[in-house]
Amino acid sequence: MDTALHSPRALGRALRDTRRGQGLNQGQAAELAGIAQPTVSRIERGEGDVSLSTLLRLMAALQLEFVLRDRAASDPGSPWENGS
Repeated sequence: MDTALHSPRALGRALRDTRRGQGLNQGQAAELAGIAQPTVSRIERGEGDVSLSTLLRLMAALQLEFVLRDRAASDPGSPWENGS
């Protein structure tokens, strides 16, 4: 999967879809990441602040990684738009 994400909500949806695609429930993903299930739920809903280390732990548990790249000129929107 290679997906450009521009909001916490979009990141949460992508993580949820990946988790489900791997046949994991939130509790199983939380256990693999060493975090609490309610934290996985909050991340997937794009709600609340979560530490970068917590997010990276969940991503590692799901076999995902961050990739930084320049934003395309055709996408000048705010990185925190709610529906992205």
